[in-house]
Formats: sequence, structure tokens, C-alpha cells
Amino acid sequence: MMRENIDRELERYGRAVTVYTPQYPEGAVEKVMLQPERTRGTARAVPSPLGWKKQGRFIYLGPAHVPLEGKCGLEAEGVRYSLRNARPVYAGGELTHWWAVLEEAWE
Repeated sequence: MMRENIDRELERYGRAVTVYTPQYPEGAVEKVMLQPERTRGTARAVPSPLGWKKQGRFIYLGPAHVPLEGKCGLEAEGVRYSLRNARPVYAGGELTHWWAVLEEAWE
């Protein structure tokens, strides 16, 4: 029951992204929630070929049927993200969705 509610909310309010997982190496288009992570202080700066770039993290909420295990990535609106951390979320013993932290990936 809870899983169907979350799937409905993802379909209604989520944005279409391509998720790359070992299960979907060619990519699967799914509706997910992807929002910048709220952090205290300044964003982390990382080196790039053109100098230093601020790199934020993003919170991902996605469907239960697309497990984020192993080497995973995501592409949304031409931006690629790499998986930093992921956890399955359960309610009443039922897998309802996946929660993850993503970072912009470097080519």
C-alpha cells in the first residue's frame, strides 16, 4: 500500500531521469525526486580542468524497483551524477523506495 502511494507521488511530482545500474546498464528512464542537499556553510570546492568548481550534493528519492546497488549513475537534463551513498527504505516490512546522496560526476 505504502509503495503504491510513493510510486504515485513520484509519477506525479518527480522528474524524468536516466538511471544507470548493474540491472539497467543501458539506462532506465524513471521519475524520481532530485533536490540539492541543504548544507551548512559553503559548498565543497573540487579541482576541475578549468580551475576550482563548487560541487554540491543532491538527495535522490526513487522507485523501489530500481535498486541503487553497486556502481550506479544518473543523468538529468544533460548533467551526470555519481552515487555517493544509497539505502533502501522500508515501511511495515515493505521496500517502498530508495534514498541516496549523489554528486555531479566528472567526465
